[in-house]
Amino acid sequence: MPHLFIKEPKSLKYPITSNGVKFLFKVDDLIACEIDKKRFFISLQKREDKYLLKYDKITRPISSILKKAYTEFLNLTKPEIISSNIEGIKDKQPNKYLITINDSLDFEKIIVEIGFGSGRHLLHLAKKYPDITIIGIEIHKPSIEQVLKRCELENITNVRIIDYDGRLVLSKIQSNKVHSIYVHFPVPWDKKPNRRVISEYFINESIRVLEKDGFLHLRTDSDNYFDYSFNEFMKLNKNELKIYKNRELEVSSKYEDRWKKQNKNIYDIYMINDEISPELKEDFDFELGCLEAKKADNKAYIFDDFVIHFEKVAPIDDKNYLIKLTMGAFERPEHLYIIAGKKSEYFNKPVFHKLNQKAHNKLKEILSCQK
Repeated sequence: MPHLFIKEPKSLKYPITSNGVKFLFKVDDLIACEIDKKRFFISLQKREDKYLLKYDKITRPISSILKKAYTEFLNLTKPEIISSNIEGIKDKQPNKYLITINDSLDFEKIIVEIGFGSGRHLLHLAKKYPDITIIGIEIHKPSIEQVLKRCELENITNVRIIDYDGRLVLSKIQSNKVHSIYVHFPVPWDKKPNRRVISEYFINESIRVLEKDGFLHLRTDSDNYFDYSFNEFMKLNKNELKIYKNRELEVSSKYEDRWKKQNKNIYDIYMINDEISPELKEDFDFELGCLEAKKADNKAYIFDDFVIHFEKVAPIDDKNYLIKLTMGAFERPEHLYIIAGKKSEYFNKPVFHKLNQKAHNKLKEILSCQK
C-alpha cells in the first residue's frame, strides 16, 4: 500500500476540509479522514528525524482513496517529501466472482462449499448445476486466486467466492434457500476443537438455510473428526443421516487421491433436512448511545461464542474518546474503533450478523453511562 516519508508537517486545527477530503480529528498518530462518506484513518508516525505517513490496517481504504487523502494532507501541511511510492500503485480491478460478507447473498437458489481448497469439487458443482449460484467459502488466498482464474478461463459465471469464516456466512443467508452444503476434508483441529466447522451452532444454521430435502455433506479422512461430527449430529432430537465409508464420488481432490494411495479410510455423513424454517429477520441495531470510555481500558471479556477486548482508549477532545477494540464472533472477531461519549458511534460499523449483534449488546451493557 502507498506510503511516504516526510519532514515534520505543519500542525492542523481539526476538523478541516480540503477538496472533498475531511480531516475529522487526530488521536495520537491516527488522523481520521472521510471521503464520499467513507471513513478511515491514516497514520503519521515519528521516525527519528522524519515522519512516516501510511495507512491504518484496520480501516484501510482502496489505494485511490488513500492517495487522495495523502495528497490533501500534504497540500495542507506543506512538508518536505523525502521518499514516496504513491504514484506507481494502482487499485486492483474488482473481480466479478469475488464478493464480501457485506454483499447481498439473496440468490434464487444456492449451493455452498466451505473450504474448497483447489476448487475441483466447486467447479464440478458449477458445471453440474449451471442454474444454481455456487458460493465457495475459503480463507486460503492462493486457493481463492486459483479458482478465480479458472472461472475466468472457463467462463463459469455462476460461482461467487467469499474470503470469510463459513460458520458466519451461513447466518447471512435467507432461510430455505440452499440446495446443499459441502464440507469436504475440513481441518480436524484435534488440539483446538472449538475451531471445527461442524458444531451444534453450525448444524442448526445449516438446517435453517437448507431447503426441504436439501442436505449437508461432510467428507473426512479423520477418524476423530468423523466420531466427533457424528455425535454432534446425534444431539438433534430428530435427524436423518446417511453414512458411507470409502465411497467413490464423481470428483476427487488431489489430497483425496493421495490419501487413497495411502489406504486411508474416507467417511461421508449426509444430513438430510426435512424442515421448512421461518424466514430470517435481520433486525440488527448497532446504535451505541452514551458510553463511558473509562470502563474500557485494557479489559477483555470472553463468552461462549463471542469476545470483546478493549485494547486502547485515547481522548479525542474533552468530551469524546477513541476506543480501539476487538469484538465479535469467537472464530472471526473484528478490529474496530468506537467514538465514545454521550452520542457514541462506531467509526465503521461491524459486519451485520447474529454474533456481532450479541457482542454489540454486551458492549453497550458493559460501557453504558447508566451504571
